[in-house]
Amino acid sequence: MHSELMQWISTGGRILGSLFYYEPTSAQAKSALAFFQQPDWALQWGNVENPQTITFIQQGLQQDLSAQYQALFIGPNALPAPPWGSVYLDPEAVIFGNSLLDLRDFLARHQIAFSASQQEPEDHFGLMLMLSAYLAENKQELLSEFLSRHFLIWSGRYLELLTAQSDYPFYQGLGLLARQTLREWQEELALIVPKAQFYR
Repeated sequence: MHSELMQWISTGGRILGSLFYYEPTSAQAKSALAFFQQPDWALQWGNVENPQTITFIQQGLQQDLSAQYQALFIGPNALPAPPWGSVYLDPEAVIFGNSLLDLRDFLARHQIAFSASQQEPEDHFGLMLMLSAYLAENKQELLSEFLSRHFLIWSGRYLELLTAQSDYPFYQGLGLLARQTLREWQEELALIVPKAQFYR
Protein backbone atom coordinates (compact mmCIF):
# COMPACT_ATOMS: atom_id res chain seq x y z
CA MET A 1 0.00 0.00 0.00
CA HIS A 2 1.04 3.57 -0.60
CA SER A 3 3.47 4.64 2.12
CA GLU A 4 2.19 8.25 2.19
CA LEU A 5 -1.36 7.00 2.76
CA MET A 6 -0.18 4.71 5.57
CA GLN A 7 1.67 7.64 7.15
CA TRP A 8 -1.49 9.75 6.89
CA ILE A 9 -3.61 7.04 8.54
CA SER A 10 -1.00 6.63 11.26
CA THR A 11 -0.77 10.36 12.03
CA GLY A 12 -4.46 11.19 11.60
CA GLY A 13 -5.57 8.11 13.54
CA ARG A 14 -3.33 8.90 16.48
CA ILE A 15 -4.22 12.62 16.70
CA LEU A 16 -7.97 12.11 16.36
CA GLY A 17 -8.01 8.90 18.41
CA SER A 18 -6.21 10.53 21.34
CA LEU A 19 -8.76 13.34 21.51
CA PHE A 20 -11.78 11.06 21.23
CA TYR A 21 -10.45 8.65 23.83
CA TYR A 22 -8.39 10.52 26.45
CA GLU A 23 -9.53 13.18 28.88
CA PRO A 24 -8.39 16.60 27.58
CA THR A 25 -6.05 17.26 30.52
CA SER A 26 -4.21 13.93 30.04
CA ALA A 27 -0.70 13.90 28.59
CA GLN A 28 -1.89 11.95 25.53
CA ALA A 29 -4.63 14.45 24.70
CA LYS A 30 -2.48 17.50 25.41
CA SER A 31 0.04 16.61 22.71
CA ALA A 32 -2.81 16.15 20.20
CA LEU A 33 -4.46 19.40 21.31
CA ALA A 34 -1.18 21.21 20.68
CA PHE A 35 -1.57 20.33 17.00
CA PHE A 36 -4.92 22.16 16.80
CA GLN A 37 -3.51 25.17 18.64
CA GLN A 38 -1.19 25.88 15.72
CA PRO A 39 -2.55 28.67 13.49
CA ASP A 40 -1.87 26.65 10.33
CA TRP A 41 -3.14 23.24 11.51
CA ALA A 42 -5.76 23.05 8.73
CA LEU A 43 -3.07 23.51 6.08
CA GLN A 44 -0.99 20.77 7.68
CA TRP A 45 -4.01 18.46 7.79
CA GLY A 46 -4.67 19.00 4.11
CA ASN A 47 -7.89 20.06 2.52
CA VAL A 48 -10.43 20.75 5.29
CA GLU A 49 -13.62 20.84 3.23
CA ASN A 50 -16.08 22.33 5.69
CA PRO A 51 -15.09 25.78 7.02
CA GLN A 52 -17.30 25.13 10.06
CA THR A 53 -14.84 22.43 11.10
CA ILE A 54 -12.16 25.05 11.72
CA THR A 55 -14.61 27.48 13.33
CA PHE A 56 -15.99 24.89 15.76
CA ILE A 57 -12.54 23.66 16.79
CA GLN A 58 -11.23 27.21 17.35
CA GLN A 59 -14.36 28.14 19.30
CA GLY A 60 -14.17 24.97 21.39
CA LEU A 61 -10.53 25.52 22.31
CA GLN A 62 -11.62 28.67 24.18
CA GLN A 63 -14.01 26.64 26.35
CA ASP A 64 -13.76 24.05 29.12
CA LEU A 65 -12.97 20.90 27.16
CA SER A 66 -13.08 18.71 30.26
CA ALA A 67 -16.75 19.56 30.81
CA GLN A 68 -17.51 18.81 27.15
CA TYR A 69 -15.63 15.51 27.34
CA GLN A 70 -17.46 14.56 30.54
CA ALA A 71 -20.87 15.20 28.96
CA LEU A 72 -20.09 13.33 25.73
CA PHE A 73 -18.02 10.37 26.93
CA ILE A 74 -18.55 9.79 30.67
CA GLY A 75 -21.94 10.99 31.95
CA PRO A 76 -23.65 10.93 34.45
CA ASN A 77 -26.46 11.83 32.03
CA ALA A 78 -27.29 9.67 29.02
CA LEU A 79 -24.65 10.14 26.31
CA PRO A 80 -26.11 11.90 23.24
CA ALA A 81 -23.72 10.00 20.96
CA PRO A 82 -22.34 6.85 22.64
CA PRO A 83 -18.84 6.16 21.25
CA TRP A 84 -19.08 2.32 21.13
CA GLY A 85 -19.86 0.43 17.95
CA SER A 86 -22.11 -2.23 19.42
CA VAL A 87 -24.56 0.43 20.65
CA TYR A 88 -25.39 1.02 16.98
CA LEU A 89 -25.04 -2.52 15.63
CA ASP A 90 -26.58 -4.68 18.35
CA PRO A 91 -30.38 -5.11 18.34
CA GLU A 92 -30.33 -4.48 22.11
CA ALA A 93 -28.29 -1.26 21.54
CA VAL A 94 -25.87 -2.26 24.31
CA ILE A 95 -22.14 -2.08 24.85
CA PHE A 96 -20.36 -5.45 24.81
CA GLY A 97 -22.70 -6.60 22.01
CA ASN A 98 -22.08 -9.14 19.23
CA SER A 99 -20.15 -6.73 17.00
CA LEU A 100 -17.64 -6.27 19.83
CA LEU A 101 -17.24 -10.06 20.05
CA ASP A 102 -16.56 -10.11 16.30
CA LEU A 103 -13.91 -7.43 16.76
CA ARG A 104 -12.32 -9.37 19.63
CA ASP A 105 -12.22 -12.45 17.42
CA PHE A 106 -10.45 -10.41 14.70
CA LEU A 107 -7.90 -9.14 17.23
CA ALA A 108 -7.31 -12.60 18.67
CA ARG A 109 -6.94 -14.27 15.26
CA HIS A 110 -4.26 -11.78 14.29
CA GLN A 111 -2.58 -11.76 17.72
CA ILE A 112 -3.19 -8.08 18.38
CA ALA A 113 -2.96 -7.48 22.12
CA PHE A 114 -5.16 -4.65 23.27
CA SER A 115 -4.57 -2.74 26.48
CA ALA A 116 -7.56 -0.56 27.24
CA SER A 117 -8.13 1.13 30.56
CA GLN A 118 -10.84 0.08 33.00
CA GLN A 119 -12.33 -2.75 30.94
CA GLU A 120 -13.27 -0.28 28.21
CA PRO A 121 -14.95 -2.07 25.28
CA GLU A 122 -12.47 -2.22 22.41
CA ASP A 123 -14.99 -0.79 19.94
CA HIS A 124 -14.69 2.74 21.37
CA PHE A 125 -14.43 5.25 18.50
CA GLY A 126 -11.16 6.73 19.80
CA LEU A 127 -9.58 3.31 20.31
CA MET A 128 -10.65 2.25 16.81
CA LEU A 129 -8.92 5.30 15.34
CA MET A 130 -5.74 4.46 17.23
CA LEU A 131 -6.02 0.83 16.14
CA SER A 132 -6.27 2.05 12.53
CA ALA A 133 -2.99 3.91 13.10
CA TYR A 134 -1.39 0.80 14.64
CA LEU A 135 -2.40 -1.37 11.67
CA ALA A 136 -1.12 1.24 9.19
CA GLU A 137 2.23 1.14 10.99
CA ASN A 138 2.53 -2.60 11.68
CA LYS A 139 -0.03 -4.79 9.87
CA GLN A 140 -1.09 -3.02 6.71
CA GLU A 141 -2.52 -6.20 5.20
CA LEU A 142 -5.27 -6.17 7.88
CA LEU A 143 -6.24 -2.53 7.53
CA SER A 144 -8.89 -2.90 4.81
CA GLU A 145 -10.69 -5.72 6.62
CA PHE A 146 -10.61 -3.85 9.92
CA LEU A 147 -11.89 -0.59 8.48
CA SER A 148 -14.64 -2.03 6.28
CA ARG A 149 -15.96 -4.77 8.57
CA HIS A 150 -15.38 -3.41 12.07
CA PHE A 151 -15.10 0.39 11.99
CA LEU A 152 -16.51 2.25 9.00
CA ILE A 153 -19.62 0.10 9.16
CA TRP A 154 -20.88 2.16 12.14
CA SER A 155 -18.60 5.22 12.45
CA GLY A 156 -20.77 7.35 10.15
CA ARG A 157 -23.82 6.87 12.37
CA TYR A 158 -21.86 7.81 15.48
CA LEU A 159 -20.44 10.92 13.79
CA GLU A 160 -23.89 11.90 12.54
CA LEU A 161 -25.12 12.02 16.13
CA LEU A 162 -21.96 13.68 17.46
CA THR A 163 -21.84 16.49 14.89
CA ALA A 164 -25.44 17.38 15.74
CA GLN A 165 -24.37 18.30 19.31
CA SER A 166 -24.09 22.09 19.03
CA ASP A 167 -23.42 22.51 22.77
CA TYR A 168 -19.97 20.95 22.34
CA PRO A 169 -18.28 22.86 19.50
CA PHE A 170 -14.80 21.37 19.86
CA TYR A 171 -16.05 17.81 19.55
CA GLN A 172 -18.56 18.87 16.91
CA GLY A 173 -15.66 20.20 14.83
CA LEU A 174 -13.55 17.15 15.62
CA GLY A 175 -16.45 14.97 14.47
CA LEU A 176 -16.68 16.82 11.16
CA LEU A 177 -12.94 16.41 10.68
CA ALA A 178 -13.10 12.70 11.53
CA ARG A 179 -16.00 12.18 9.11
CA GLN A 180 -14.07 13.79 6.25
CA THR A 181 -10.88 11.92 7.17
CA LEU A 182 -12.54 8.49 7.34
CA ARG A 183 -14.29 9.11 4.03
CA GLU A 184 -10.91 9.95 2.45
CA TRP A 185 -9.37 6.76 3.86
CA GLN A 186 -12.26 4.76 2.43
CA GLU A 187 -11.87 6.37 -0.99
CA GLU A 188 -8.08 6.01 -1.06
CA LEU A 189 -8.26 2.34 -0.10
CA ALA A 190 -11.26 1.73 -2.43
CA LEU A 191 -13.15 0.04 0.41
CA ILE A 192 -16.64 -1.36 0.02
CA VAL A 193 -18.38 -1.03 3.38
CA PRO A 194 -21.35 -3.34 3.99
CA LYS A 195 -24.66 -1.67 4.77
CA ALA A 196 -25.71 -2.21 8.38
CA GLN A 197 -28.94 -1.75 10.29
CA PHE A 198 -28.56 0.71 13.12
CA TYR A 199 -30.44 0.32 16.37
CA ARG A 200 -29.72 3.80 17.61
